[in-house]
Amino acid sequence: MSQILVLNLGSTSSKVAVYEAHQCMWHDTIRHDIQLTSESLCKQKQSRLKEIILSLNHTSDYTLKSFDAIACRGGLLKPMQGGVYQINKEMYDDLRTCKYGIHASNLSGMIGYELGIDMNIPAFTIDPVVVDELLDITKITGIKHIKRRSIFHALNQKAVARLYATSIHQAYEDVNIIVAHMGGGITIGAHKNGQVVDVNEGLLGEGPFSPERAGSLPNDQLYEFGYKHNFTPQEMNHFLSKKGGFISMFKTNDLKLLSDKYDSNSEIKLAFDALAYQVSNAIGARSIIFRGQVDQIILTGGLSYNKLLVQKIKSFVDWIAPVTIYPGEKEMDTLALRTLDVLDGKEKVKAYS
Repeated sequence: MSQILVLNLGSTSSKVAVYEAHQCMWHDTIRHDIQLTSESLCKQKQSRLKEIILSLNHTSDYTLKSFDAIACRGGLLKPMQGGVYQINKEMYDDLRTCKYGIHASNLSGMIGYELGIDMNIPAFTIDPVVVDELLDITKITGIKHIKRRSIFHALNQKAVARLYATSIHQAYEDVNIIVAHMGGGITIGAHKNGQVVDVNEGLLGEGPFSPERAGSLPNDQLYEFGYKHNFTPQEMNHFLSKKGGFISMFKTNDLKLLSDKYDSNSEIKLAFDALAYQVSNAIGARSIIFRGQVDQIILTGGLSYNKLLVQKIKSFVDWIAPVTIYPGEKEMDTLALRTLDVLDGKEKVKAYS
């Protein structure tokens, strides 16, 4: 029976799990000290690896010698089609040198590759955030040398779309689905013939604002704001992705705290309604690519636990298509199960080059 070690490293925590067959047998979320997470990724790597091994040895019945493969969350890489990729030296080097961007998710593949070499087992990544299946027309902007990028919650978006397709006994490639992943960032993707042909770039918050991200902004006010505050590009990136949305408005990203004050605070009510409207507006925009022939709308991510937000979005969009809720994220399950499919010969591995 195959055993899979799953690694999903984020900005402040590391999620680790062990799967046997199709069941999660053990999992842990390691919360890291801010002093560690403030270091460069390469400096974090060894400390995070030690904490992962310590957790595995002390709280589970497994050792590193137990596993047949490692499944890793994808990091910032070159644009690629969705699928399962074995982490090779070229991918490892791109993650390690942050060739395509700096993000904590790079650590998953870095650590997974090194462990795989030591253990002589393969390490895989599935549907990384840079999955690029966009139609050419969706990339064009009004400035010649600027094109829209595809950076979004590809792993969870494709996971819930596949779950829905399976639930109606259809192939993912045969259904038209709009998926709204709503978390610290929000991305809304149009899934057509098994590909995400249009989606907003979620890293810096294009599209709807979120609890932390600023969302799309009026151009003139944005560059005037940056000029006034003398922001470098890096400082502006940090501001747009970490200091926007509800953080900017109310100094908190706690959606439950804000929704509890919905009826008593007019500013919170307006902002909450605006969030629901902007998500719904983006869902409506995605329906254009299908000429209105949408089979299902899916709401997922952490914010989809919030019943008030879900209710308001449904009231805007349920005329387009029925709405299904998959609250939270299916990332760990998907990483493990599709890796098992590879080991069982049910899915082919793609090459990163």
